[in-house]
Amino acid sequence: MRRFEIAGTVGLLLYVPHLFRLSVGHEAIFGFLLSLAVLLIACHVWLEGYRWQMVPAYFLAGSLVLYECVHWLWGFQTTYLAAVAAFLLELAAVVLCILLPVFKLPAPTGPYKVGTQTRHLVDESRRDPFSDKPNGARELMIQIWYPVDPSVSDLPLAPYRDRRITTLKSAHLALVKSNSMLGARLLQSESRYPIVLYTPSWSGIRTECTIQVEELASHGYVVVGIDHPYSSGVVAFPDGRIVRRKFVGNEDYSSDAAVEAFARTADQQVRIRAQDASFVLDTLEHLDAHDPDGLLTGSLDLARVGIFGFSLGGGTAAQACWLDRRFKAGLDMGGMVADESAKQGTFVPFFFMFEGMYESFPYASGADISGVGPRKRRDIEFTRKQFEQMKSSLSRFGGYWMLIHGIKHLEFSDVPFFSPLRRGSADPARIARIVGRYALAFFNKQLRNKEQSLLDAQSPDMREVRFEVWQAKRPSQHAG
Repeated sequence: MRRFEIAGTVGLLLYVPHLFRLSVGHEAIFGFLLSLAVLLIACHVWLEGYRWQMVPAYFLAGSLVLYECVHWLWGFQTTYLAAVAAFLLELAAVVLCILLPVFKLPAPTGPYKVGTQTRHLVDESRRDPFSDKPNGARELMIQIWYPVDPSVSDLPLAPYRDRRITTLKSAHLALVKSNSMLGARLLQSESRYPIVLYTPSWSGIRTECTIQVEELASHGYVVVGIDHPYSSGVVAFPDGRIVRRKFVGNEDYSSDAAVEAFARTADQQVRIRAQDASFVLDTLEHLDAHDPDGLLTGSLDLARVGIFGFSLGGGTAAQACWLDRRFKAGLDMGGMVADESAKQGTFVPFFFMFEGMYESFPYASGADISGVGPRKRRDIEFTRKQFEQMKSSLSRFGGYWMLIHGIKHLEFSDVPFFSPLRRGSADPARIARIVGRYALAFFNKQLRNKEQSLLDAQSPDMREVRFEVWQAKRPSQHAG
């Protein structure tokens, strides 16, 4: 809970005993407590922003003010039942605020502060079959994170989520502040900055792994997150349009036909999204030559470009590396591979990260699954085939394989910070740091040619991790 939320609810809680008539002779003191609590709640609404999780407290505060007025004018006394209801309203507000908090993201560890801005891009060379406009061109929204002089301060922090794309349940995410500043200028450097693109999950959005993109930006990378309209869950355009996911299909192992349909959808999506990533890279080349906003001109190193993603975004990263040789390295956080990259590999060093559950029964290679039900067996067989394809790519082009024990799939993203109910048994801040350290080391080695001891062997400091180094068996050649 935020400071004024805590102070206001504590003030109301201290007033509640008065309703049980446990404070006879101290009416003035409790009247003062109520006044103070109402003032603190007003400060919360004004300074921190209202949210529906606090509605029980708002209602209680208004009801108690009304009660005090009636009590003072006519001597009306509340009942014990009303006192119990007041306590339950207070409890409801506290529980809702704890379960759906306005959380704070871990601060990035790099030497630079982070700035951010969004851009609207239009690819006139492609028609978008999902567009609401007849023969509409493919449109994208991107968000750029970049290094800022560490002495810069007093600039507003970007909200974690655009309020326009929130729902009633997620509205409080618009009140969460990221660690990235709006309106900050890119730190001018003697050398150009390497670039890393981020592509989101199955129906995810560009900010779903803000912790990791801010971490890379704080260490001197320009990071560009991509929203894929009609594929990402919801995308807001500058002209006010809100577009939602249109593609049909989800992960489904209910039948062989369902698995095949799911695989076809994944192939289609990674193909479209990899083309988006390639177009974003084209755009960055133009912005490096001349950025109308003056932010990126002459600051991007187009010879040092990587890409990473979460879940299906990791498959998009693999496909983008297959498609476009300008990408020199890629990282997949818990995602599948699809389309050409699944068959032919990534053609560049790649880093695959997964949950540790895949090392044990029933996913472990060679494990007897004869007693497993049909749906689960299809899941296992699909996963095993995926891992064979990934390791085939690693054996040809090199890279890393890592399993993190004790985590769930969503713990590669920011989601565990959304609610205590979304967390596994692991500390989400520690998992975010583990993923961030390995991601940074990987891109430092591949894009900056800096040796990283973390990537040499298993680290004794990270007991959750099982780490493997794969050496390329032959020079990378693009077969596409």
